[in-house]
Amino acid sequence: MITEVFFRNFYRNYAKFDVVYVERREFAFQPFGGGIVRHKSFNSVDELRRYIVEKTPRHIYHSVAYYERPGEDDMDRKGWLGADLVFDIDGDHLNTEACKGSVVVSLRCLEDAKEETNKLIDILVRELDLRPTRIVFSGNRGFHIHITSEEVLKLGARERREVVNFIKGIGFDPSRFEVKLGRRRVKLYEEEPVGSLLRVRQGVENPDALRVEIDEVVTQDIHRLIRLPGSLNGKTGLVAMPLELKDLERGVENIVERAIAFRKGNLKFRFEKPLIGEVLFEKIEARAGDLKILPAHVAIYLELQEFGKIYD
Repeated sequence: MITEVFFRNFYRNYAKFDVVYVERREFAFQPFGGGIVRHKSFNSVDELRRYIVEKTPRHIYHSVAYYERPGEDDMDRKGWLGADLVFDIDGDHLNTEACKGSVVVSLRCLEDAKEETNKLIDILVRELDLRPTRIVFSGNRGFHIHITSEEVLKLGARERREVVNFIKGIGFDPSRFEVKLGRRRVKLYEEEPVGSLLRVRQGVENPDALRVEIDEVVTQDIHRLIRLPGSLNGKTGLVAMPLELKDLERGVENIVERAIAFRKGNLKFRFEKPLIGEVLFEKIEARAGDLKILPAHVAIYLELQEFGKIYD
């Protein structure tokens, strides 16, 4: 498979994996042929890289948890030591006009996911005093936020569920913050609120402004697997790329442009499905059966999305 060759070359020559305490994490891999390989452990990033180059998986994940024995098959015998607090914002979960029904990576949908990520970071920093250790473009439709500070490592599933509820505004009742005294409506918060109170005021006026659409399961699962930063997303061929806060102040086209791994050359691609639209900055208009010469990164993306096949 040509795409697999491109992946192997990337991992051999260009990949920079952003992960700490490798020896304490479980790693999992999804091969190009399907299935899942789990409960793998490595003593160093170099050892991990050698395995990835040899096996060339389609997807690569690591545990948010730290274990005494990460290579054990039995979860109870791994020896859980703690876990990062991780948040996943995915355009698939956003009920915005740009994201609903989006078939391919859409810059407009990704812009919505970026704004949701900025909202999340604002809540984490201003309301919970938790600063993100790592911000990662997922390589597809969203972003991952990792917090590795000591105060979160021992949080169990129940405490993480409380964090989820707070961020999503679950249980928020706007009627509790405004009362009627005769003909007057009295607001039970400051005139110029800050922090959580500001979010309360916004939530009273617009419930959508109160909550952030995070993937609940990812945050509360203390054994969760998350995509390895610096690896390729097997659905797109884009890099799951670590970002800085300033990157979220710019347009998402800058992020996507930097995440393109395969910039050189063109490939023949035969479409098995029709497609009209823009794919990674390339305008596409094709019917089923059409054969086109496309930039390598576009052809690889379309094959991974099952729009057709790359030909020699």
